[in-house]
Amino acid sequence: MSAISDAIQKVRDSLSSLGKRGGGSSSEGSSGSKFDPKLVLTWVKSHPVIVASITVMVVAPVAAWWISSDIYSARDEAATKRVQEMAALEKFEKSSVEIALPGLAAEQKVGVVNENTVLAYRKLADRLRADAQAIQKTALAHNQQGRGKLVKDVTVTRENVNLIAEEVFDAVQARAATDLKEARAGKPPTDQSLIEQLQRRQDQFIAAERKADRKSLNEEQLGRLQRSLVDKRLQLYADAAANTSFYADIADIGMPSLPTEAGTPPSETKMFLWQWRLWVVEDVLNAISAANKPYRSVVDAPVKRVLSISVKEDILPKVAAPAATEEVPAEGSTPPAEGAEVAAAAPAPALPPLDPKAVVAYDFAKSMTGRVSNAMYDVRFATVRLVVATSMIPEVLNAIARQNFMTVISMDVRPTDAFEAADEGYIYGAAPVSELRLTIESVWLRPWLAKLMPRELQTLKGTDGRTTDDPAPSAPATEPTT
Repeated sequence: MSAISDAIQKVRDSLSSLGKRGGGSSSEGSSGSKFDPKLVLTWVKSHPVIVASITVMVVAPVAAWWISSDIYSARDEAATKRVQEMAALEKFEKSSVEIALPGLAAEQKVGVVNENTVLAYRKLADRLRADAQAIQKTALAHNQQGRGKLVKDVTVTRENVNLIAEEVFDAVQARAATDLKEARAGKPPTDQSLIEQLQRRQDQFIAAERKADRKSLNEEQLGRLQRSLVDKRLQLYADAAANTSFYADIADIGMPSLPTEAGTPPSETKMFLWQWRLWVVEDVLNAISAANKPYRSVVDAPVKRVLSISVKEDILPKVAAPAATEEVPAEGSTPPAEGAEVAAAAPAPALPPLDPKAVVAYDFAKSMTGRVSNAMYDVRFATVRLVVATSMIPEVLNAIARQNFMTVISMDVRPTDAFEAADEGYIYGAAPVSELRLTIESVWLRPWLAKLMPRELQTLKGTDGRTTDDPAPSAPATEPTT
């Protein structure tokens, strides 16, 4: 240790004498000495080891601090990045996904979203899409009720312009009569039928009493004849009731009154609306028939009589009539000569397809359901007046609700006199009855209905029934050029 101490002291002495011109010890006045760079340089060259050691001792701490600061900065940056990555992983682990299923409120789910989760969700979405398409197809079939074509084609041509209105009118009337017959709707015996039946009973009674005529009967015989005639009349009423599900006549169900209602020349739209009105009435009759089906006759059934059915027509803009595929001459005009060329009508512009996924608007100021006509369906209203068994009104309302998207949106009930009706031949039975006035809303889906509409009405509705799910129509074939 003494040798090291001596060496250090020697270095100090040497350093203290450096730069003193002329040499000399430190005890000599140093105030007059000056720094000599040449001596310092000579000393450095002669003592390299000492200089290198001093340099290391001075520079090493600074360099170590500098390098360590870079190392710690890199480590901090790496640690921060790792923390961020861990936070991202934790976020993925706690991902929030909103699951919205038909008929249910949207629900938030928290979990790991990975490939299996995405695959499972895709399978669920595909299944739900298939279910929605199947429901849509079923709804269309239910709403259409097998009405794949019109009762009578309404296309107006040059050949049928004078007859088509009457033909469509007769077809609608005949279909309505068939509907009433299939529903077992009937009327009491007519006055003429009663007169004939009662006259026959009177003749039989007089012959049995061996009298020439009614004037020959005594008072006791007249009394028995009157009772016999009353019994016969009641029997006729009872026989008619036994074979009737409910009382109704074609004049009570709101069919068109005359062929001239189609206009001159006849409007395809008006003739189509006749048939659409018939379909609305058919649905009402089907609902009544379903309510009465479990019962043998009108005496036991919920619905006793249809007083009236009135279907509110669509409010349509006034258009030129008719909109036919072939030009129809106006009333009083002269048809072109035979063989003359007739200009072909310009092709109608294509109408945009319906989007089944589009959101429809509701207006609860119009009705309690909020449903209004829109791009996907039309809303029709019918006012129906019925005589029903008071205690069975719920059965009637339920039957209507089950029939083809129909909803009772208003109801009025008032008592009615069954005895007064019996005088006219309407036998309602012993249970109390009421007059029921209903406003019925029905929905008609355009994807099937618009395909049956004439072009004029399709243009007004803005659709020909095609949807975005239907295949695109093929382009018309072009004639080859020569």
